[in-house]
Amino acid sequence: MSLETLVSHQQEGIAARLRGLGHESNPFLARELLPQATGEPAEEWRSKAEAWLFGWLIENAWRQDDP
Repeated sequence: MSLETLVSHQQEGIAARLRGLGHESNPFLARELLPQATGEPAEEWRSKAEAWLFGWLIENAWRQDDP
C-alpha cells in the first residue's frame, strides 16, 4: 500500500470519528469487503483496516482530552 493510500484510510477513520461513528463502523469490516469475499490477500486487507482504525483511535484520543 502506498503512503498516500495509508494516509487516506487514516483520514477516513478520523472523519468517521468526527461524525460520531464508533470504531465498529470501520468499512473494511463489512462482509462484502472481507478477504473471503473480495479475494484480496489478508495482509493487504489488514493494512487497510488497521490504517482506518488508527485514524479513528487518534481522533478518539484527541476528543477524550476535550473538557
